Amino acid sequence: MNNSELLNRLLGIQKLHVVKSDFIGEEKLHLEVESNLSVASCPDCGRVSDQIHDESEAQMIRDLSIAERRCYLVYRAGRFKCEQCKKTFVERVEWKRSNVSYTERYERYVYQRVRRESVSQVAQDEGLSEEAVQAIFEYRAHLPWRAVPGKKRRRHAGTHK
Repeated sequence: MNNSELLNRLLGIQKLHVVKSDFIGEEKLHLEVESNLSVASCPDCGRVSDQIHDESEAQMIRDLSIAERRCYLVYRAGRFKCEQCKKTFVERVEWKRSNVSYTERYERYVYQRVRRESVSQVAQDEGLSEEAVQAIFEYRAHLPWRAVPGKKRRRHAGTHK
């Protein structure tokens, strides 16, 4: 197994593959990743487009640590052109919310830690501001039950007929 295959397995995010890795000092790992997908759905009309317009600027997206190093994904989202709308749009990915710089699984990890520990402790350990940790916690805490992957709705005793 070569280094790229090993990193792809460690990363474990479907539809992404690692093209380059760099250690930044003793504490950080940067993984340059690319999407395996060559199409995207237009957010306006829903039509699938394979017309790549260009790539967006690289984003640094925080992910779960690997080997006790803070891991950042260096990702360039594809910009597509919709034949029907004639508009360009940036692809949406399932592993990251729009307008945030964390993977979904990293947000779940932070949320679970804050349920057991203080915001300030998690912020210090993760190298984040307390405001960022609080924002992640509040967002995840207010998700409807059906939006949390793997979470099933349970009936409370005495409520079913």
